[in-house]
Amino acid sequence: MADAAESVNKDMKVFVVDSQAFPPQVSVRRDGPRLSVIYLLLAVALLGVFIEAGFIWHLYSRPTTTSDDQKVEYRKGDNSFSRSPHDFNEVLPAKPPKAESKPAAFLQSASPASGGNGVLHWRTDSFPVFMRGLEYKNNSLYVQQDGHYYIFSKIAHLENCNYFKHQVMQWTERYSSKAIELMQSSRFICVPNNSQWRGNSYLGGVFQLFKGDSVFVKVNNSSQVHSDAYENFFGAFMI
Repeated sequence: MADAAESVNKDMKVFVVDSQAFPPQVSVRRDGPRLSVIYLLLAVALLGVFIEAGFIWHLYSRPTTTSDDQKVEYRKGDNSFSRSPHDFNEVLPAKPPKAESKPAAFLQSASPASGGNGVLHWRTDSFPVFMRGLEYKNNSLYVQQDGHYYIFSKIAHLENCNYFKHQVMQWTERYSSKAIELMQSSRFICVPNNSQWRGNSYLGGVFQLFKGDSVFVKVNNSSQVHSDAYENFFGAFMI
């Protein structure tokens, strides 16, 4: 047995590995490309900040130009775009006339209602009577400005089996020396038992009038006109 063990020991060989015989292992860093991208983005951001700061400094460092300087520079430039104030007025639409500048009048009946010829008299000196841009004389409203006017008249009258006619008349030199009838209302109502009733007649319309024309109100029987001034009125206004 001893001889067998000795022969085995002779056949076994021991190998020793030297660690320095192999080259050292180098660790591979995988974060290198990622850091490069981050550094590039930071550099671009800083460059943008510097550029924006330069623009702001350049904007606020420019000298301010007064209105007089702007006018001088505009005159030195191309005159083909210059326009006079008159040209600008031609472009803008015309302003409509103010309501205060339009002629208007409102009159109430006077006492007596008529002088006997059927033309009614009117008061011009009591509230709410007023007159603007029109002239009242000879129981008529005289036009001072050409235009289209709305003319109106309302008469309260008694209905006692008598014919009643209410007219708005115009006098003008453009047609003839006679008055022209513009509007008319006529009524005939006979109330039984000889009682009296009150009726109302209203006339209104738009007419073209010229300077110097006049309009007035006429009835066929002024004794039938009610005496209350607030129930009888006459007027006109430009539209």
